Amino acid sequence: MKHNKQYAEHNSPFFRLRSRKKLAELLFSKIRTLENLAREENLYHQFQKAKKDGDSRLISAPREDLKRVQKRIATLLQRIAPPEYLYAPVRGRSYVDNANAHRRNKCFRLLDIEEFFPNCTANKVIWFFRKRMECSRDVSAIMRGLVTHNGSLPQGSPCSPILAYLSYVDMWEEIDQIVKEIHCTLSVYADDITISGDFIPERAIWEIKKVLRKNGHLYSVHKERRKLRIAEITGVILRPDGLHAPNRQHKKLHDLRLLLSKTNSVEEKVRLGAQLIGRQSQFEQIFSRNS
Repeated sequence: MKHNKQYAEHNSPFFRLRSRKKLAELLFSKIRTLENLAREENLYHQFQKAKKDGDSRLISAPREDLKRVQKRIATLLQRIAPPEYLYAPVRGRSYVDNANAHRRNKCFRLLDIEEFFPNCTANKVIWFFRKRMECSRDVSAIMRGLVTHNGSLPQGSPCSPILAYLSYVDMWEEIDQIVKEIHCTLSVYADDITISGDFIPERAIWEIKKVLRKNGHLYSVHKERRKLRIAEITGVILRPDGLHAPNRQHKKLHDLRLLLSKTNSVEEKVRLGAQLIGRQSQFEQIFSRNS
């Protein structure tokens, strides 16, 4: 089987996995090692990381041996074929693809889930492995210990992004059905929800918010947006004539070029040059969707 092959949930190697020995083999480990990692304390280094809005989020970085196991779990789970509306965390889909999904629509509603990872509970992880994957109780218990910290998915674990989706897949399927019934487009990019169409009934948005609350999640009131014709979706400006980079990205590109022209340091030129190439590739990725 190719490493990048996708499959349905029931074809996942986790499906109906009921042997700790097979779990250890699947994760390139030993039973005793997994059991120790699943129950050992002090496996995470915690620190605060600044967010773009000025707030901060708590990062829980796993110890290297646990991180290796979590990376393997993430690799296997990310091979489960994603729905059309999911853009992150999905390999081969980007924030630009997420914005482009709404390109031909007129009305936009943007919702942001508050503290998404901290509110993704260990109980829902157990639900995913027990009910959705039909794993045995002992395998599910080990998985919970490997991927959760203090009762929730830790921000900083390589498998938290995909498990935040899969552990709440029933919630996302319910939201998708609401959006389909009003003939609109849904996209999910981690904790960012975008709905677009010719017209978006307010009752549908209310139903989506009810589904979020029912599943223990709240939307960010100050980040909710209603837009007509022009909208910024996951860092991309969407206009009737296509996709555009926001003005702040143009300014950053201009400032980089200016700094690069003024420095005489070879090391600084290399560093700034690499940043410039990265910025330019972002612009090219956005503009390429307009061709």
